[in-house]
Amino acid sequence: MSTAQPRRAPAVWRVEPVTRAVGVDSDRPNYRWSLLWVIGLSVLGFGSLMTLVTAALPTIASDLDTTTATAGWVLTGLMLAMAVGTPAGGKLGDIYGHRNTFIVGLVGMTITMIANYWVWNIGSFIGVRVLFGISGALLMPNGMSLLMHSFGAQDRAKAVGWFQFAMTGAPTVGVVAGGPLLDILGWRSIFAVFGVVGVIATILAIVVVKPIPKGERTPIDWLGTVLLASATLLVLLAITRIPSVTSSGRSIINDIPTLLMLGLSLPLYILFISWERRVPSPLLDVRLFAKPTFALPLVSAAFNQFAYMGAFVVIPSVLQGPYGYSVGAAALLMVPRPGVFAIASPLGGSLVGKIGMRIPMIVGSASMIASMLAFAVGSDPAGYGLLFVMIGLVLSGVSAGIGSPAYQTMVANSVADRDLGIANGMNQTVMWMGMILGIQSMLAFAGTDLSLGRLRTTFVFAAAVAALGFSAPLFATKPSGDSK
Repeated sequence: MSTAQPRRAPAVWRVEPVTRAVGVDSDRPNYRWSLLWVIGLSVLGFGSLMTLVTAALPTIASDLDTTTATAGWVLTGLMLAMAVGTPAGGKLGDIYGHRNTFIVGLVGMTITMIANYWVWNIGSFIGVRVLFGISGALLMPNGMSLLMHSFGAQDRAKAVGWFQFAMTGAPTVGVVAGGPLLDILGWRSIFAVFGVVGVIATILAIVVVKPIPKGERTPIDWLGTVLLASATLLVLLAITRIPSVTSSGRSIINDIPTLLMLGLSLPLYILFISWERRVPSPLLDVRLFAKPTFALPLVSAAFNQFAYMGAFVVIPSVLQGPYGYSVGAAALLMVPRPGVFAIASPLGGSLVGKIGMRIPMIVGSASMIASMLAFAVGSDPAGYGLLFVMIGLVLSGVSAGIGSPAYQTMVANSVADRDLGIANGMNQTVMWMGMILGIQSMLAFAGTDLSLGRLRTTFVFAAAVAALGFSAPLFATKPSGDSK
């Protein structure tokens, strides 16, 4: 990987469209779709369980004798593993082959899905879910690499759109089927069901998926991984502690454990950045952040994911608390979000090729803000509250489906082809970091009592964070004309 400093660009930035196809499978369209179906089945358990576990979080917390905020680590631990493990997973694919690493990740996800059936307390559950996330960190970037190679550079945005469709469309079916099972068989049975699906997907992947050329064999930045994970873990632990501190009537600024965790995280982040600037093959090439067309869409997508996932873990508690729905009914009510996401993702990928990236990003950010405001109104079950919750879920799906391909394509097109691997890894890491902070922050804001005032404050806060997502379309592209 080149270590040269990024070229200083003029004040107005613009991403040139990719005009050449490099995918060796561009003349084998049937294989593209076969690969897409296999990837869709492979990520079925990941996406479906994300939704179903989120919907069942209050029930899981009760069954395992813990709080919903603590049970939230079932999601946060998984995402932290994904955030710091995805770049390493991509590099392992470069070294050992993307197909091989993809299959290893799929086997690991299948084993850990089945293992979740036997967890005995919240600690064991979180531990197995972290292993599940590490397996996902092997599967996801290499699945994306396989698909991008198959579609070629010219159809890169389309490949992103279809990958997102696989990530969300297949799980929509899983949620529809799994929602009633939550009420009938309980949350443990869901893991066994999707474990069987994982076995089928593994067999098909071995038969269908073809190898692609390996990338550059570069060392994995294990120290950077540990530093980033440690610093982020301290921040998340501090955020998780806030509700218990405030509920006891104490002030955060006087709580020594919280201050220590935040204080220790800062030098760790500084050390991480310093190390990343020196290491030949960094986990995150921080020098790329000097390019607005790289940094702004990366950060803007993270702001949107902050609101997207943060609201998604709070809404099931609202549906099961103030609204009084069962866990299975709550899961089914959540279907519009992944369903619309699935439908909108291919459209978002196509729009990038037709009208550029700026308008899809604006639509994505505006839809996310409107979604959070709809949730704020829908926090009150009186009157048309449920209608506003449904509107919010639909708008969240629209935002993610339309905006994400544009953000990811701008990031990919702002670097040289030789840096695509690390750019995609950084994109995934920053996205997962946004999700993690959103989940823990919004769970802390909402609290355990789910009062109307706190819920509305939580969603208005999320809308304010999502508004920062306008930074990419407003400042990283030309305001008029061709913004591709």
